[in-house]
Amino acid sequence: MSEEQLMITTFTKAYNKYIYDEMVIGQLAHTELKDGVRHGAEVDVIMPAMVNLFDYTGGDLPDAELTNTTTAKVKFDKGKAFHFEVDEVKKQQIANAPDLKQKVELAKEYSSDAIKQFAAAVDTAYGKLYTRAGHYLSGSNNSAITLDADYAKEILAYMQAEFKRGDRKGHTNWIDGQMVAIVPPEYQFYLGKLDELKYVESGHKKMAKGFIGHLAGWDIVVSNNVAGVEENGTTTYYPLFGIKGKTLAGGVSKSLNMKDYMPEKNFNTRYKGYGLFGVGAPRVDYLGTVKINAPLVLSTRAA
Repeated sequence: MSEEQLMITTFTKAYNKYIYDEMVIGQLAHTELKDGVRHGAEVDVIMPAMVNLFDYTGGDLPDAELTNTTTAKVKFDKGKAFHFEVDEVKKQQIANAPDLKQKVELAKEYSSDAIKQFAAAVDTAYGKLYTRAGHYLSGSNNSAITLDADYAKEILAYMQAEFKRGDRKGHTNWIDGQMVAIVPPEYQFYLGKLDELKYVESGHKKMAKGFIGHLAGWDIVVSNNVAGVEENGTTTYYPLFGIKGKTLAGGVSKSLNMKDYMPEKNFNTRYKGYGLFGVGAPRVDYLGTVKINAPLVLSTRAA
């Protein structure tokens, strides 16, 4: 394997390994890496299975049925291209690493910015799916709710009640320990005024990216990619609420379609390529949003 091909392989492996760690809104999604997709292709994403209860009237149980899986159709209609140069020193470091694991770690250092940017692009696409939310909250006449600390807390409690109520037929949309609320930094500003969230809980074995605390049954994470719409000179935001790994669906191309080349009068190798992705909201009953504006206003203090 040439050094150039090794760089392409290790870059792709680092991307495949770390892309999930960089997602915040993507924590609500079941996201699959897909091979051999083209722009505009529609692929199947198999969502986590559900088991339905049925009335028991006595006697032997019937033969077991297959669990009810949901197949979401996701269109790969979005893409991001990249272009970067690798200096010879770094390329030799990767080539001389003793094993593939260390090669991937070195490639991660070099590719981390690209991985973060690509994950942010996927997250932004997820963040725009608020229009399909099953649980929706706004002010009177569909106006945005202006936040203060009490409203910020009350919204979390309201969404908890909506999800727990479910379809009003006995099926709840609430799963203890798996509920995630994704808020913009402006919302975090008001939550930070609450005594309950002045210190991040450290009980999680692996802290989720963006995690700031736990309140009203929600793991709260912060993302810059929550959808925002300019209205009348202010930004209206749509924080998202859902079940971790079960609410949204997404696909990301496993191959980055990379090529190497060396420009004239330059000793460093350059690489270019692109990745594709698509997102969807197959379980809108598991998705909630609230229409808010959150002006940043500092408390006034007496002199």
